[in-house]
Amino acid sequence: MPRRRLLIRLCALLLVTACGEGSRDSPCPMLGGGGGYCLQATSAPGPFAVRQTVEASFRGRQATMIVAIENDADGLRVIGLTPFGQKLLQISYDNRQVSAATLPDGRLDPTLLVALLQITLWPADAVRAGLTSPLKLEEDDGQRRVLNAGQVILSIRFSTDQAPWRRMHLSVNALAMELEIETLSEDLNEDQEPER
Repeated sequence: MPRRRLLIRLCALLLVTACGEGSRDSPCPMLGGGGGYCLQATSAPGPFAVRQTVEASFRGRQATMIVAIENDADGLRVIGLTPFGQKLLQISYDNRQVSAATLPDGRLDPTLLVALLQITLWPADAVRAGLTSPLKLEEDDGQRRVLNAGQVILSIRFSTDQAPWRRMHLSVNALAMELEIETLSEDLNEDQEPER
C-alpha cells in the first residue's frame, strides 16, 4: 500500500505542481513559467499501441507503473496500472477534449498528462505547433528539450534515434522528478511505431 500512495503522490506532483496554472477544461495546459502546450491532432504520429513500464524517482523514492497507450486518428487512450494490475488512471482524448474515467486523485489534470505524452511521442513539428510563447523546443542527438527563456523545463533523452518509445528518460526539472520509460519487448511492432 505505501508504494501505491507514493505512485499517487508522484502522479499528483507531476500533473498538479508542475503545471498548476490554467484551467482543467483548457486544451492548452500550462507547462510552467507562463508557457503552455495546446494539444495536437492524434493523427500526427500515426497509429500505434504500446505497453511500457515507468520507473519514477522523486526525492530518492521510487515507484513503478505499467502504462498502455493506444493512438489512432480518432483519439488517444491511456491506462495506468500498478505492477499488480490495479487501475490507477484511465484517460482518453478524442481530438476535442480530454476525459478521465479513473484518476487516483481528483486534483490531477488529465490534459497535462496527454500534453506530456504528445511532447514526448509526437513529431517535433507538431510539438512546436502546440507550444505557446515563450516556450521553445530543441531536438538533437536523441534528445528533446522544452525551454522557457533559455531554461530547460522538460527534457527527454531517447535511447536510439529510432522510434522514441523503446527506452527514454524524462526529466521534469521543476519537480526534480525523473522517469525511466521502457517499452515491453512483446509490444514492439515496427508497423505500429509513431512517425517522428
